[in-house]
Order: sequence, then C-alpha cells, then structure tokens
Amino acid sequence: MHRLPVVFLAAIFPCLLAAQELNCDVTINLEHVPSASRDYLKNFESDIEYYINNFRWTTEDLGGEKIQCSMNIFFLPGAAENRYTAQVFIGSRRPVYKGVDKTGKETIILRILDEKWEFEYIPNKPLYHDEFQFDAMADFLDFYANLILGFDFESYTELAGTPYFQKAYNICGQAAGSPYASEWQSQSLTFSRFSMADELVNPKYQSFRLAFYKYHFEGIDLLETESLAGLTTMLSAIESIAEIRVKQNPRSILLKTFFDTKYQEIAEQFLRYPDRGVYKKLTEADQNHQSIYQEYGLK
Repeated sequence: MHRLPVVFLAAIFPCLLAAQELNCDVTINLEHVPSASRDYLKNFESDIEYYINNFRWTTEDLGGEKIQCSMNIFFLPGAAENRYTAQVFIGSRRPVYKGVDKTGKETIILRILDEKWEFEYIPNKPLYHDEFQFDAMADFLDFYANLILGFDFESYTELAGTPYFQKAYNICGQAAGSPYASEWQSQSLTFSRFSMADELVNPKYQSFRLAFYKYHFEGIDLLETESLAGLTTMLSAIESIAEIRVKQNPRSILLKTFFDTKYQEIAEQFLRYPDRGVYKKLTEADQNHQSIYQEYGLK
C-alpha cells in the first residue's frame, strides 16, 4: 500500500498507531417514519457513526489515513415497537496515487444498494461488537465494514482482503440461525449479502480479486505517469472479469457490483485511449451499461 513506514510513524506520531480505520459519513431519511416516532431516532445517525468510526477493525497500520465511506439509510414504512426496515446505500472510495503521492483525485471502490435491512433500535442502548452472537443491527454494520476494508486493501495488495471477506461470510452464517435469516440468505434480488460474501471467499472467483487489484494498483494508479500502460492493464482486468461472467456465472453478484460501481469511471478514463474502438470491447464486457460506452465512444 502507499503508506509511510510504521517505524517512522511510530517515532513521530505514536498516537496514530491506535487510530481507527474508517471515516464513515452516515445520513438518514425519515420521510416514511411517523412524526410521532421520529424522536426515538434522533440519535440514530450519530450512534451509527460512532459505532463504525471508533472501533479498531484491524491490526493493520494505515499511517493515520482513514478509509472514506458512507451509508445513506432510508427508513421504510411499517415501523413498530422499535422494529424498523430500511434500504441502505453503501459507498467507499480511496485516493488515486502518482507514485507514492496522492493526486487529489479519488476512485470509487464500492457502491451497493442493500434493499432490506430489518433491525431493532432502542435509544440509549449501546451497540457491541460480538463475533459469536448475532445482532441484526451491529452485524449489518460489521458486515459492510468488513467489505469496505477488504475491497480497499485489495485495491493495493493482491488478496489482502481475505480475512475481512471471511469475517463477512461468517456473519452470514451466524444470521442463518436468527429471526432475520431470510434477508441474509441467497435470494433472487439485485443484491444478496450471502451471495456477495460467498463469492468473495470462493476460490472460483479468485481471478476476479486479482483483476480487481490490477485494475486499481497497476491501472488507475499508473494513469498519471504512464497513461497508456495503465489503460492497457485496466482493459485486461475488465476483460478478465467479463470472462468470469461468461465461463462461470452470468448472474454473479460480485461482477454486477463491480461494473455498477465502475462503469462511469471506465467510460471516462478510456477517453484517453488512442483507439475509440476500445468502447466496443467495453460494451461486450459490460452489456448492462452499453449505452454509456456507446455515448463515450462517439466523443
């Protein structure tokens, strides 16, 4: 990763080694919550932020750098007796580098819409991290914190997300024995927590994870110094990911999430490519966003 040496940091900023890894911006939408019930949720946003941002999720030293992420939580109708249902948008991003220096630009790492989160929230009741006992609220947050960490680490180092993806998968296993089991199982929705975690720990999809690393560390991070080489690596990674869809699973949640996250970035970055014919290749690789690639191919 593009991090300063641990010894250097420890000598100058010893407090940084205890710093937490995530900086999550949480927003909530209470439009569908009855006005009489909204007072119970007045601290919900700050409670979630505190839980995510003040826990030490890893033993890694990030040199004081925090992973930037967000959760937009939309409460759905039907709340009753401290039980709620929400849709949640989860996003994360990281800096783009030129050598060891930040460029001031960012690349989006993760964009997920989780369509159904059911949980119980009682004001002033503390949230606890417990890897052995399932809690619908805490474990939902733990699941996505681990996905964010895993994908971020894997954008710098091959397969570095393994322990975090395994934790996310374990949470799915614990949820199976809970009253909330149905939303954690594989379902025919546009997104499934179990399917996502299952694919991430399945050796069949290791080629995706290696391509994900190459796309970022050997592609995006190379664009400022060797534009053509970076784009060539990105194209190779994209084609490798598309090949998994053809040969293994056309309905892969993992692959769908990648292209849903990256299609706009891909379309924009390949404007630098000397051959506009590349957009035909991008269309073949990611047919769900072909209209965007066709539009950019005409620029």
